[in-house]
Amino acid sequence: MVDRGYDGTGRPRAVTTRRQVDSFEFTPPGLDRVTGYLHHLTEAGQGWINLLPGVDADEDESQTVPPGLFSLFSNRQPPVTMATLMPPRPAKRGIEGVTVGLLHPTGAKAAARLAEAGVAIPAGWRVRQDHARRGLVLLASLGAPDADIIDWAIRAGTALCRWEMTGQWQAVVYLP
Repeated sequence: MVDRGYDGTGRPRAVTTRRQVDSFEFTPPGLDRVTGYLHHLTEAGQGWINLLPGVDADEDESQTVPPGLFSLFSNRQPPVTMATLMPPRPAKRGIEGVTVGLLHPTGAKAAARLAEAGVAIPAGWRVRQDHARRGLVLLASLGAPDADIIDWAIRAGTALCRWEMTGQWQAVVYLP
């Protein structure tokens, strides 16, 4: 009998796979380790990197406490930005560049807010999504240097973060 991913009751069985994860802290402009990982993921064609800013632990915790039951229906996001980098993947029109995602607390039109802050989207990059809850998703131009992509993601994450930052960043790398 062929296992079709069902648990015997007709319901799909949860499929879990464990990825090896490497977490480390770094201080920009020291991006060599993150750049090396993005290059490795690009060669493998899978995995991703989450970049999280270090924030002041003494920051007002009331910003993170949900206001109640109706918080489930609000557009409010955590006050810290998270950048996600995914390697190029084959698409209908060929290979695309690195995908850069920014989950942020500033609402819709983050691309315009970044331009106002002096962190304009680089020429040749495309905005795939700019949504209040799902964040900003960009497609870097094919061949854009990994270090430039990471540097831009960090500058954008800094511009959109609402907490006082320490200058440190954490990289969480989900390996293939």
